[in-house]
Formats: sequence, structure tokens, C-alpha cells
Amino acid sequence: MDKLEVFGVVAVFFTLSWLGMRMSKFIYHISMPETMGRVYGPYPRVITALLSVCYSTVVVAMQIHIMAQGVSICIESVNPLCITMLTTLLLVVYTIFGGIRAVVLTDVWQCIIFSSLICVLAWFVFKQTGASLGETIAFAAAQKKFGLGHLLLYDKKLVATLRYLATMVNCIEPVFMQNVYMASSISQVKKVFLYAGIVGLAIMVCCTLVGLFIFSWVPSHLSGIAIWHYIIAHTPPLLKGIICTCLLAMTMSTADSRLHICSVMISYDILPNLFPVRFRKNLSSAYHYRMAHMAILFIMILTIPLALSSSYFVVDKVVLWCSRLYVPVVVAPFILAVFGFRSPPRTALIGMLAGTLAVFAWRKWIFSLLGTNDGVFPCMLVNGLVMLAVHYLLPKPKYTKESNDCPLKQIQ
Repeated sequence: MDKLEVFGVVAVFFTLSWLGMRMSKFIYHISMPETMGRVYGPYPRVITALLSVCYSTVVVAMQIHIMAQGVSICIESVNPLCITMLTTLLLVVYTIFGGIRAVVLTDVWQCIIFSSLICVLAWFVFKQTGASLGETIAFAAAQKKFGLGHLLLYDKKLVATLRYLATMVNCIEPVFMQNVYMASSISQVKKVFLYAGIVGLAIMVCCTLVGLFIFSWVPSHLSGIAIWHYIIAHTPPLLKGIICTCLLAMTMSTADSRLHICSVMISYDILPNLFPVRFRKNLSSAYHYRMAHMAILFIMILTIPLALSSSYFVVDKVVLWCSRLYVPVVVAPFILAVFGFRSPPRTALIGMLAGTLAVFAWRKWIFSLLGTNDGVFPCMLVNGLVMLAVHYLLPKPKYTKESNDCPLKQIQ
């Protein structure tokens, strides 16, 4: 398990709560791209929606790929290709005909089942160690890799700081921010992220214990996927079935939410802004509904070849590049908008271009020096600073009484 995950859960929900408490004027919007469009205009709105759809598409593909590989290890007689195709078909049917209400209700049960599995798995692995809890902790404390210095990366303070900051800003994406738009009030937003942080921290503590017990149980010469094969070989058939069921539930609980949000962004934020204004006003709710269903099918068609690709292509190439571009391009304008910054569309577009160039510059020059790709926060900071510089240095357009960018409207 990554050393930042336990601390990252607290940082993620603290960041979302801090940002959500300041979104009272945007809470009745439908999506995060709509907020960008209301502040900066249609072009930043479309850019935000496109990057969000691309990022969510490859994340769904990665989830299906990992789930298929995990189930194929538990049940060796099943072909991963069949699992991938069946999971994709199940996701399409469930997402289209289930609706957001069904998704919310089933996600609650899936969370309960998944949390119960973590506790059962921790108990099972603990029994396999054949040692007491005190002996296991003492054994781990004697290992150098579990030392405090290794945990906090004292030898690479700058890299550790960049990783912590990247963890905090990576959560500012439509999938997480949609919880703010779905809330009925700001006070509910605060409660949602508070409860989610407590439950998430408890789950991560249990996952950490599972990793600790596995480290004490599994032979030291095993590594990587061989550890997973060793665990499955010593797992009862009933527990294997529970693991497969929970892997499917865990994939569906997040993939269907991403599919719903992507369908909304395509039918509500991207396609209508490609039409003339007069035609856009005549679009009915039935049109958005049909386009949302077609968008789900389109996304899943793109997902299948990605899910069938190798893990290196899916994870290291597509997912990482989409995440590197999304945060530097979108997050800085969004945070500035939440805190009341108002500027013409050209300011946001110039800042987005600066963030994109910063990503490629980091990859070409900084990566060779630090050896880390966690440069999303500095690149995002470049975007924000360029936007502020353009806003205050370039001449501003003349304001009218109807303009939302006039000083009186900003004060209100």
C-alpha cells in the first residue's frame, strides 16, 4: 500500500470540505463545467468537460481491467476477456436503466459490503500469521522500511511535499465535486465530507492492517503479483467468491457514477455549446435525456479497447497523462472562481495554455532532476499566477450595466 493513502484520505476530504463550504453561489449548478462556463464563458466550459470526460473514461477502463485481472486470478477457469465484456455490458445496462437514484441506493449497500469484506479479510490474514497482534507489530517495527524516516521520505523532502500537494489537488474533479452540487445546502456538504472522511479513514486503517498482516504472513522472497497468487491459493472457496463479488461491487460503485457524470457533461456542457444560441434555447429536456444515454454507450465503446490493453498502456500512459493535464489546466481557474475571481474568457484560456505548457516543461526538464511526475501542483500554480498576471496587467474590456464582470457585481 502507498504510504500516502492513509494521510491522503484525510487531506482529500479536508480539501473538498474547505472548497465546498465556499460554493454557496454555485451549489445549484448541475456540473463543474457549468460553473466554469458561468464565470469564464463557453470555451473554458467545453475544455473542462472534455478533459473530465477523457480522464473519467480511462479511469473506468483501468477499473474494469484491474477487476477482470483480479477475478481471473480468483477463478482461474474464467477468461479475463469474458469478464471484461460481461462487466462492460452490465455497467451499460445498470447505468442507463438504473438511474441516479438506483446508483445512490446501491452505492450505500456496496459500501457496507466492501467495508465488511475488509474487516473479514483482515481477520482471515491475521489468523494465517499465527502470531499475536503485539508480535506482528514488533516484527514490523524491526523492519527498516516501516521506520518513520522511510515513511515520511526524509531523504527526499521536496518529492514528499510534491506528492502530498498532488494528493490534495487531484481530488478537485467532477466526480468528487458532484457531491457538492447534489447537496441541498452548504451545511449538508460539510456533514457529507466529515462522515466520508471518518469512514474513509477507518477503511484505510483496516487496509493498512491487512497489508501489515500480509507482510508478516507471506514469504519474503515473493513480490508483486506472486503475493496475490499466494494469498488466493490459501484462501477458502467461500472467501474467494466474496472477494470476486466485492471487486465487482467496488468497480460498479465508482464506474457508474463516473459514467453518469460524463453523460451529463456531454449532453449538457459539450454538445449544446456547439450549437448556435437560438437553437440552444429550444433544446428540450427529452433531448438531453436521449443524448445522455447515447453518451454512455459512446464512452463504453471507447472503454472496451482501453480495458483490453495491457496495464502499462492503461495506467502509465493514458491515465497518468490525463491526470497530469487535468489538474494544471482546470483546477486553478475553478478555485479562483470559487473564491470570487472574475475575469474575461481570454484570461482563463491563457492560464489553461500556460498550465499545459508547464506540464510538458516539467516532463522535459524537471523530471530528470527530481525523478517524480508529481508536479501537478506547481503546474497548477503556474496557471493561477498567469491568470492573475493577465487579469491585472492587460487592459480590461469596458463594463456594461448588464455585465456580470463589473466591479459592483463582484462586490455583491
